[in-house]
Amino acid sequence: MASRPALNLPQLQRNLLAWYDVEQRPLPWRANRDPYRVWISEVMCQQTRAEVAAPAFERFVAAFPDVTALAAAEEDAVLSLWSGLGYYSRARALRRAAQQLRDAGYRTLPDDPSIVSALPGIGPYSLAAILSIAHGQALAAVDGNVVRVLSRLRRLGRPDARGRPHRELAMQLLDRDRPGDWNQALMELGARLCTPRAPRCVACPISPGCDAHAARDELSFPPPKPRRQKETLGVELEIVRDQTGRILLERGGFALLSHLWLPPARLLDTPPEDFDLKHQILHRELRVVVKTRLLSERDLLRQLESAAPYVERQIFKEEELATIGRSSLLTKALQQSRD
Repeated sequence: MASRPALNLPQLQRNLLAWYDVEQRPLPWRANRDPYRVWISEVMCQQTRAEVAAPAFERFVAAFPDVTALAAAEEDAVLSLWSGLGYYSRARALRRAAQQLRDAGYRTLPDDPSIVSALPGIGPYSLAAILSIAHGQALAAVDGNVVRVLSRLRRLGRPDARGRPHRELAMQLLDRDRPGDWNQALMELGARLCTPRAPRCVACPISPGCDAHAARDELSFPPPKPRRQKETLGVELEIVRDQTGRILLERGGFALLSHLWLPPARLLDTPPEDFDLKHQILHRELRVVVKTRLLSERDLLRQLESAAPYVERQIFKEEELATIGRSSLLTKALQQSRD
């Protein structure tokens, strides 16, 4: 194995920031460092690729340009604009956080870590990313991309429950003159060059100081997470309409997507061999059977009134569906019912 390269921190910082200054992607939230926009972008990019988040970000901030607008928004309007990003609990937490800020008299995200960290949906990574980028605070943001870069840089195993030793290393490496750019540079490096399966070490600005590159075992770091066993479930969805095309949807009746509008749904005892579509929720694969039922207007209203106490039901016109918080499972089911 090759000898361990010396870590020349000043050179590493210069190399990475010089690369970032030239190679950074022109993402819409990088147009300025407005704290509100930084906050929205960081929440959107958790568990979502930047390329997917970018158009959603532009739609979202056009509709809700500041804390006041987001706090005043209806939940369905927020969830509708979140469509396609998944993990809808992030959108609901954003709205609750905006309401807390508005009620406390803030019109944007403040620079006080104690206030920001107390908001719904803000964890250690989000706190560090937002405050370093928007307010220039010397905090190291460690997401999955950064974990991979640091693991290879010093041949580290996976971080423990407290993020060690990666958090400590991230703080040691942090460029305190440009903390926001530094954090984004590490994330950009992980997203574009130091990728999980095909790292482009030849183009990497910090490969001369990388332990894994010197040992030619980049793909061994970080060690893989234990795989969560895949679960297959059967689901029956019933598209219930009246003769005018209005559709009955409910929220709260299907535990896996309890916060989104869906047709009446139930879990089947066993996954069916014959099904209409598949839908993935984390480690769960849903095999979905889609049924349709056409009712009179009177009978549709009766269905509306027959919901369990914990289930919210509502009748929607076809054109209203684009304005509500809905899962892509609803879109797939509606398409299936038309085919």
